[in-house]
Amino acid sequence: MDEFEIRTYILNLINSNPKLIESKLKYEYKYLRQRKEYFEMKEYIDNFLNEINTDKFFVMPGLRGVGKTTILYQLYDYLINTKNIESTKVLYLDLERLKDEPNLNLLKFFDVFIKIINEKYQFTDEALFIFVDESQYDPNWASAGKIVFDENVNVFTIFTGSNALNLEMNADMARRSIKKEIYPLNFQEYLNIKYNLDFSYNMEETIYEMLFSPNTHKITKIEKAFQINIAQKLPNDLKKEWETFIQYGDLPFGLYKKHIDLIKETSEIKDRVIERDMLLIDSFNTKTITSALSLINIIAKQKPGTLSNNNLASNLDIDKNTVKNILEILEKTQLIFPIEAYGSTSKREKKSKEYYFLSTQIKASFFLMKGDVASNYKQYLGILLENYIASTLFKLIKQHGDSIEIYYDPKKGGVDFIIKDLTNKPVPIEVGIGKKNKKQIKSAIKKYNADIGIIISDKTDSIIKDENIIYIPYTTFSLI
Repeated sequence: MDEFEIRTYILNLINSNPKLIESKLKYEYKYLRQRKEYFEMKEYIDNFLNEINTDKFFVMPGLRGVGKTTILYQLYDYLINTKNIESTKVLYLDLERLKDEPNLNLLKFFDVFIKIINEKYQFTDEALFIFVDESQYDPNWASAGKIVFDENVNVFTIFTGSNALNLEMNADMARRSIKKEIYPLNFQEYLNIKYNLDFSYNMEETIYEMLFSPNTHKITKIEKAFQINIAQKLPNDLKKEWETFIQYGDLPFGLYKKHIDLIKETSEIKDRVIERDMLLIDSFNTKTITSALSLINIIAKQKPGTLSNNNLASNLDIDKNTVKNILEILEKTQLIFPIEAYGSTSKREKKSKEYYFLSTQIKASFFLMKGDVASNYKQYLGILLENYIASTLFKLIKQHGDSIEIYYDPKKGGVDFIIKDLTNKPVPIEVGIGKKNKKQIKSAIKKYNADIGIIISDKTDSIIKDENIIYIPYTTFSLI
């Protein structure tokens, strides 16, 4: 596009975006509820409007379907309809629509918006806002964002996109920008968004503290308040609602869709990650992409710990290095993530990694598409629960940095997970639905010289501490 075409395109967006975004945000004439990341970004915007500052360059990477676009829509709506910012000062740009444009250059769009359409505001304190969705389609988005940051004191930018964005953030850019990674919903967020259930207590942090402490007094009081709230306000049985959440509810785009439609759309997200996002990170031929689709299907249906790179290579009739490369790229998209074996560095290097899905909804779609659920429904739910616990612990690592580590137990018949905090004291965790006894957890406590062990299951309806074992209902743990 030349300058005239870009100006025409942006002016059309400015005219059409307010109504388009309003329609996208409504369900049965009510606005969709916001999640916590919206409120965090809203606070940054309010601060920027009150006083121009350097907190004005934000990057929001995340798996497809986690709700990044909805957050941008809600922030746009907030600016236009609550803060009464003129639509000419807010640019929402979806690069999905421009991905086939030859020689796409974001900086040209920014220059037209800032220097031509908003020429009179360029050197004032009047705030301008640029929201770019699916930013990964311009490989130079980071450079464009940096230039806007350096040259304009009054421009607030947010870039969202796939986890490929993480790979394009060099040290120079990282110093200027603030990264807000967006993850699938937890059970608490799901209940809040879908049923308007507000939780004033800090359940997430309290459960996190309990993972490394034998003191359950604080969390049991909060859990009781939660249970009373749920009993009064949730229209369905809590466990039944959890089953809906774990299969259909951690990606917010489908909270109000029919399940039969949602299964197909969730499966398509997986396909788009492999067929589009992988290619943004590395170049693959058609055979390798086909192998990646087959590989992810195998990982989804197999129990963690039963696969090795050699087995995968043999099953897919490709070499081991190709398998390794595909897995590394899939990790970078965060469709899946690895957990290493517990033990010394040399032991971890010798053992295969175990792979889990960041979104349990995506994992469930593999079973639901094939109809592989009815034969053993409890076992199926147990598989999803184990994946959800792994995903939750993985998110805790991302949020708390080096202060927490997660491993799987390489011992035959061992527990599902072992976590450690800065004290370097291991905490074994056993997960399951159905019959669960203390044998595995007691053995792990003794073997690893742990102070406590944790069982997350349907064995109890409330948190119970029995000697050095803490029993946590899976519905309670799913709140973090």
